[in-house]
Amino acid sequence: MKPSRPGPREQLELALACGPFSRALSLAIDLSGLGLVRLKGRLDAAGASVSTTTLSYWRTGRTRPERPESLRAVALLERELGLPDRSLTELLARPEGDRPVSVVRWERLWGQGNRMLPVLNSFEASHDASLVVLSLHESLHIGADRMLRRLCVREVVRAAEEQVQTKVVTLRGLMPDRRPRLISTRYCAPGRVEAVPGQPFTICELVLGRSLAEGETAILEYEFEYTDEIPDTSYDRRFRHPVADHLLEVHFDPATMPASCHSYRQDAPDGPEREVAEVPLSPAVPAHVITTGAAPGIHGMRWRWP
Repeated sequence: MKPSRPGPREQLELALACGPFSRALSLAIDLSGLGLVRLKGRLDAAGASVSTTTLSYWRTGRTRPERPESLRAVALLERELGLPDRSLTELLARPEGDRPVSVVRWERLWGQGNRMLPVLNSFEASHDASLVVLSLHESLHIGADRMLRRLCVREVVRAAEEQVQTKVVTLRGLMPDRRPRLISTRYCAPGRVEAVPGQPFTICELVLGRSLAEGETAILEYEFEYTDEIPDTSYDRRFRHPVADHLLEVHFDPATMPASCHSYRQDAPDGPEREVAEVPLSPAVPAHVITTGAAPGIHGMRWRWP
């Protein structure tokens, strides 16, 4: 039986991650229960006067906010509609304009000459962008010896096309002869697993219990074990398409805390770090960063040992 249409909240989360701006705005207005007249009144009270006609044009895609006063009104709309800060503004800032962001190539995320690419591209599912990640929660654990020990992941995905069943995950270690190992799965099963010759990469195929129909969601949980004998100073996840919600938490051993820690985003491995932000450190709480509407690219955390 064909699955029911995703609910309004799920549709909004996906639109905030993938765009377009007009659809995200329209869904947010509908979900808020505020009509255009009431919404205009709230903007007027906040000092950003916008006509109901203009609001209607924005939500239908007939026009887009571009002038400084219009962009200020968009920022106020985020607050009035209960949306995350900059969630609508960042949709406007994307170079693709009002179209959904296209899926980026693995070559951009790993580097054109990376020797793991032929192995990655040999996986049929690596070329498939039919599983859209709605929520990704990663929990990385580091021992008192400053070495990565394990990574626990929980993903919520939605099928963008019919008959989707597999997903490919790539994990990087530090030593080619001691690559990360997939040690457990839940709601999915390990499929093909490949070690990249001479490289510290493990590439795993995760297989759902059955094929998903378009619009259907699934949960995947899996855990990797690290066996490196070299302390690491960073971790990242590479997204080919936007992700609605990404939480990365890093558990440091209370006896061995880093001197500093920051989160970052990169468009490519050799590109500059963008959106750099300090991550607070405490022995009692994992270092963490949460990103709503994560754009395609490299999202990670870097730390410095004393």
